Amino acid sequence: MNYGLYQSAGGVLSNLHEFQVISNNLANTQTTGFKADLALAQQRLPERLESGTPVDPQLLLERLGGGQLATPTMIEFIQGSLAQTGSSTDVAIDGKGLFVVGPERGATEESSALTRDGRFSLNADNQLVMSATGWNLLDDRNQPIELDQGAFEIDENGTIHQGGEEVATIAMRRVEHPDALEKLGDGLLRATSESGPATADTTSTVRQGYLEDSTVNPIIAMKDLMELSRALEANVRMMQYQDLLMGQAAGTLGKVT
Repeated sequence: MNYGLYQSAGGVLSNLHEFQVISNNLANTQTTGFKADLALAQQRLPERLESGTPVDPQLLLERLGGGQLATPTMIEFIQGSLAQTGSSTDVAIDGKGLFVVGPERGATEESSALTRDGRFSLNADNQLVMSATGWNLLDDRNQPIELDQGAFEIDENGTIHQGGEEVATIAMRRVEHPDALEKLGDGLLRATSESGPATADTTSTVRQGYLEDSTVNPIIAMKDLMELSRALEANVRMMQYQDLLMGQAAGTLGKVT
């Protein structure tokens, strides 16, 4: 096996994975409530250690190491800046909390999802729904929030007031490890075994008339892409160089008599 060729190929695959993650981040610089993904990689063990081969190490290969492997991404779950919109149906969370949305009345924990996208609107039934998906914003009883015609206010605890009465309280959840949440698309998130279950959040506050900006810094992301392009180019050149050496070696050995 050409050890160096496989190492360079592993580097190319890792670079391509990181390139895809950063490109997706860049595409979401204007997406409300978007949390950037972190592309991670790990050092692969040398072949002898990974396979458990009970032989003395070949010192040169041992020094080369085992190369690099891409690993699953993590969410960089940090607070985005809040931008004032003035719309009463726009809501932002200040803190680690998450809105709960569901596709149908009386959504269960299994069918509901979490989101930081606070762009809501009123549907034909005068229910607050997520503008991107049409899913219902759920209250603390796991029910859609239905309002009367007219103005309404949302306080920092998520309680909705209309006509001098409390209409509903917006459900907010949190997980112990939000960086391990699963992204479902359209701004939807789901708790995983790694993130821990979604439980009631009593520490975050709600800001009516605001939206949370994406956490992606386009300048840093572009810089990372440029550096990544150079690393990818170097790994590809190394693969070509090692392929050339293998061809020369095969030609030389074929002439030996």
